[in-house]
Amino acid sequence: MEINERFTWAADIIAPKPASVLLEIRCGAGLLAELIAGKLSTGSIMCIDQSASMIRMAIQRNKRYVLLQRASFEAIGFADAVLPENKFDKVFAFNVNFFWKQPAKELALISRCLRSKGELFVFYQTPGGTDMKLCKAIKARLEENGFRVSDTLFGKFSASAAFCIIAKPLLL
Repeated sequence: MEINERFTWAADIIAPKPASVLLEIRCGAGLLAELIAGKLSTGSIMCIDQSASMIRMAIQRNKRYVLLQRASFEAIGFADAVLPENKFDKVFAFNVNFFWKQPAKELALISRCLRSKGELFVFYQTPGGTDMKLCKAIKARLEENGFRVSDTLFGKFSASAAFCIIAKPLLL
């Protein structure tokens, strides 16, 4: 499976250091995880997705990184995941709607699992292109739930445009 240009863009924005510890929420088939794990030497990426079939595909795709203990995959919903506190340098998600159902609970989970100076990366690519209304709504949800938005980035791709919101918990 070829890696979509949006994932290459996202990996460049996340820019993990070789020792970074990362969490991907709803990793799908593990395409972005593969790009990230390839940049790690002593770091690791934990990937979760509620779909067991997606996790199986992600493990198969990232078998070499699993064997090197640079990547791990778990079939579980984000709200049900038991995540270690203060562990991750960066948490990221692509097209994940954890801002609409229980934003206070889910963003609190993210805040707790981030290390001091940790960052959250929220990526979205909608079929119609960059949706500024959606971008503003996500920023508002983040700010309402204890995050400070530090940057918003935009990318244009052959399929459509995307955006990335980078935020940090106010308590960190």
